[in-house]
Amino acid sequence: MKIDKRTIKIISLAALCFTAALTFALIPVNIFCANFPEWLTVLFSVLFCGGLIAYLIFFKTKLVTKIVLPVIFGIVALLSSFVPYLVPYWNSYTFKSYNGKILNYDEVVSYKAAESDLNALKHYLAKVHPMFKDGLTEEVENLFVRAKENLKSADEITVNGFRREIQTVLHAMGDAHTTTYNSYPNDKYLKAFPEKTYNGYSVASINGKTVKQIFEDAKPYYCYETEDWISIDLGSIANLEFLGYNAPFTYEWTDGESVKTEMYTEADFVSWEEFLVIRNEYVTPSEPKDFVFYKIDEQNSMAVLTLTECNYNQTYIDCVEAMFTEVKQKNIQNVAVDLRGNGGGSSQVGNEFVKYLPVENYYDGPFDWRFGFLNLHSDGKTTNYQYTNLTFDGNVFILTDNGSFSAAKDFAMLIQDNHLGKIVGESPANSVSGYGEVAYFYLPNTGLFVQISTKKWYRIDQTNTEDYVIPDYRCDSNDCFDKLYEIIG
Repeated sequence: MKIDKRTIKIISLAALCFTAALTFALIPVNIFCANFPEWLTVLFSVLFCGGLIAYLIFFKTKLVTKIVLPVIFGIVALLSSFVPYLVPYWNSYTFKSYNGKILNYDEVVSYKAAESDLNALKHYLAKVHPMFKDGLTEEVENLFVRAKENLKSADEITVNGFRREIQTVLHAMGDAHTTTYNSYPNDKYLKAFPEKTYNGYSVASINGKTVKQIFEDAKPYYCYETEDWISIDLGSIANLEFLGYNAPFTYEWTDGESVKTEMYTEADFVSWEEFLVIRNEYVTPSEPKDFVFYKIDEQNSMAVLTLTECNYNQTYIDCVEAMFTEVKQKNIQNVAVDLRGNGGGSSQVGNEFVKYLPVENYYDGPFDWRFGFLNLHSDGKTTNYQYTNLTFDGNVFILTDNGSFSAAKDFAMLIQDNHLGKIVGESPANSVSGYGEVAYFYLPNTGLFVQISTKKWYRIDQTNTEDYVIPDYRCDSNDCFDKLYEIIG
């Protein structure tokens, strides 16, 4: 069958349009579905632009077509070529699931595999982290070089050993949000821990090192802004090995008065599933609670909203509305938000809460959000879309401790720096002018989980030179409610 030139022209244009559309579609495909290198979209862009040039040369077209097609295809090519190099979530697992391999802490990898993962981490840091908009600093570059040298000279490279080298690089950045995590599939846990804890004992030392010394020695391998954020599972065999402790393990347990010494071998450590069964024998079952709930103390005219995670969803929205509805009905004069132990999440929980306060405008956390060589800046000025029928003009208190992190810290700063309430307790665990809004990655050969900050945050109240949220009323976190009732009493 003979195909005329007009048919070929139509088919050729359709093929070019399909290729252009496919190239642009690779962007959401990568972010939400599957990983592939940035240069792939550049290659496709070159192909369909080259095809367009050939199309315009070979076929006669109207002047408007010669103008419109290059403009449309040019825009698609530019976006498809640049966006993968700008968007911080390219090849990340922020919006998609990871189904690849995750090696155990004691598995051995080749230097080639370790070097490849180290280079992948270096690439992600240079591309994503706001600290490195102008390239990696000399200090970090040198730390990568040293890490490679240490790995190359090692007799063998375990996944834990490799992670130690990574952490020494990330530690130097002073960013608690940028770190790797232990997600090893075959980690084991000391089965004696639940019973000891139940009987009032805590670890005093391991293999002759006090807990204080263990934490001190661990500092170079942890990412933090305040040392209070360092948390070590002293019952995890992977964590113990990561810190340089090997079986047999000599534990000293103390109940504050006496000390017991016990020795454990690897046989005394069990899988997480087995550990949970043992732990449940010593834990009194309690009714599960939502991450957010409230209580009203009419006698002291106090409402307390407890928020264990900063989840901004309908459950949170409904709970806050229900509380302020009851606060208005019962003429409650004091509202407290308990953020102790809250590790963060979405900072929008604070914005939702402020909708019930008598303020038309306020400042949220100013930030620079890095997109490759671009920075998107926000000064944080926010219009408050108030719930005017439930406006609360009484006293607001925020309870914090050194476990209040990230979005929980943001909540406290939002209230304090806009002069909307007072902070009670201990300082939250990270800086008010730090980093956050992380992108998640897995290193290809070891499967180590890495999170990297994409935003640089700044203090709302620029006249306040404190690096942290300093409580207006300082006290031990366990005494927050005593202090709170003392303040209102």
